[in-house]
Amino acid sequence: VKGAELQRGAEKSSVAQLYRSIIKEIPRVLILYDVDMPLKTAKSAIRYHFRQHKFLKDGRIIGLLLAKGYMELEETLMQWKQKTHLLRILEVPSLEPKKLENLTAAEKLILNID
Repeated sequence: VKGAELQRGAEKSSVAQLYRSIIKEIPRVLILYDVDMPLKTAKSAIRYHFRQHKFLKDGRIIGLLLAKGYMELEETLMQWKQKTHLLRILEVPSLEPKKLENLTAAEKLILNID
C-alpha cells in the first residue's frame, strides 16, 4: 500500500511540475502566436484542462497524459502548431447552466459533461 501511495505522490508532483511549466510559458506563447487574450483567461483555460482529469487514478493513464502534455508544450514553443490549434486549447467552452439542461445525451457526451 505504501508503494502505491508513494507513486501517487510522485505523479501528483509530476502533474504540478507540468502545470507550472505551462503556466510559466503562457506569456511567451501568447506573444509568439500573437494571441489577443488576457493572461488570466489563458491560465484559466489551462486550469480547466487539468481539472478535467483530476479524478484519474490509473498511473499509466496519468503518465500518458503527462507525456502528451510535455509534447504539446514543446510543439507549441517550437512553433510547430498553427494559431488555430492553440486557440482550440485556450478557448474553453463556456456553457450557462440553463443551456446544459437543454443538451441531448449525445451533446453531453461530446462535451464530456455528466
